[in-house]
Amino acid sequence: MKVAGKPRIRCSPGVDLRARIRAIYEGASRGPRLGNKGLMGVGGPNGDISGKLSILRKRARHAVRNQAYATTAKETYVSNLVGNGIVAKWGNKTLQRLWDRWILESDADGLDNFYGLQMLAAGAQFESGEVLTRQRLRHAADRLVVPLQLQMLEADHLDEGYTLKRAHNPIVLGVQFNDFGQRSFYHLWRDHPGDGLTGLTGNARRAIPADDIIHLYRRLRPGQVRGIPELTPILVRLYEIDEMQDATLVKQKVAQLFAWIVKKRPYPTDMGGETNRVMGKEEESPEGEPLEQITAGGIHYLDDDEDISFSNPDGVDGANYATWLKTELRASARAVGLTYEQLTGDLEGLNYSSIRAGMLEFRRRIEQLQLHFLIHRWCRPVSRWFADVAVLSGAEVPGYWQDPGAFLPAWKSPKWDWVDPLKDVMADILEIRGGLDSRQNKVAERALDFDQINAQLLLEQSLALMLDTNPGKLTASGQFQDLTKLALQQQEA
Repeated sequence: MKVAGKPRIRCSPGVDLRARIRAIYEGASRGPRLGNKGLMGVGGPNGDISGKLSILRKRARHAVRNQAYATTAKETYVSNLVGNGIVAKWGNKTLQRLWDRWILESDADGLDNFYGLQMLAAGAQFESGEVLTRQRLRHAADRLVVPLQLQMLEADHLDEGYTLKRAHNPIVLGVQFNDFGQRSFYHLWRDHPGDGLTGLTGNARRAIPADDIIHLYRRLRPGQVRGIPELTPILVRLYEIDEMQDATLVKQKVAQLFAWIVKKRPYPTDMGGETNRVMGKEEESPEGEPLEQITAGGIHYLDDDEDISFSNPDGVDGANYATWLKTELRASARAVGLTYEQLTGDLEGLNYSSIRAGMLEFRRRIEQLQLHFLIHRWCRPVSRWFADVAVLSGAEVPGYWQDPGAFLPAWKSPKWDWVDPLKDVMADILEIRGGLDSRQNKVAERALDFDQINAQLLLEQSLALMLDTNPGKLTASGQFQDLTKLALQQQEA
């Protein structure tokens, strides 16, 4: 009989239909193996964050300050994501000339250049999950090449406790949206809440237009308004590793004390139970002090009725400890997108091929973050601020306001260096000779200026120097170039 509106599920004789339905998705089971795992506190992208951001930031910052692996993870992340700096190449010479001077005075605090701000932004985002950059317009009297500077603010300035659920202009975790779902204001504390500098007037909260703020964070879920620290998945693991290492260190320190424990023999007794003292003396020994601490190289005595035993519980020890630690650190490194070797500096057992293969996945991730995260979400908005202010303050850039986006620069990340640079250079040469890439692209990969290199090569060729490094005069084997052939090649080009 077929029930209307319900599909019929055919089963072989003797098969429990309910058991088969439950087995379709074992991950959804609430049986003994899973119970309520993963079901507590899992909600929307902002509900899960609300009320927890401050705790996560504090623990991540504490780990970076006090734990070697967390510190190394942050430094490795920043050094690979930013390197010597992600360089802007403007198509307009006026903007390029102004930019080259402005990057030296871009910091509102007057301490770093533009590439130092890149490092600061990447480090704060890794440690705190997010960072704020505010554009600060300056007066002509400040005598800046372009009257604009960048103020870096920690995420604590953005009031995560300020949420208003309303029909129009809702505020979520300190970020205000308009009726179209676009960010319109950031509600920032005037002073850092953790500095205690509020004074008698208290800490004021101000609404800053969203056009003046760059909010840099990794959006892991659609609709996520705030960012979480990169160490979040491994915070518990890092603290447990740290405690395990402390406990192992204490155990080894105790084992190296080399103390002696002397236990006194009891005096013999006569038939009546009276103590038979040696030589007939009747002396009472002073009451012994409790043995609470063993000192290095010490000799400790026990009373007649005392005994001592040492605890030797089962646990991870010796070679098993090293294996356990490597397993934990490999999982931790993978969770934050690093390799085990980068996190620990342990290069034991590696060769050129294995370390290169291990770095490929890491570099794919870093290149993705450089292009779609740091460049798109931070560098590009900064360059738009710069160009707008430069033109408004008098820079002659014809046609800029008709299509400002066409004047924005191309951003070049630092070239990756391998263990064997000779192989990389030879590979570049083969790609150029084989027509798979151009010399201009190879120069750009090194974040160098193509026109400047060409000018330098022409200058060297004009000098009467016979160096085998000059391809315009000598071949790689030191033979003279066929100048007639070279001239014909240049005419054809």
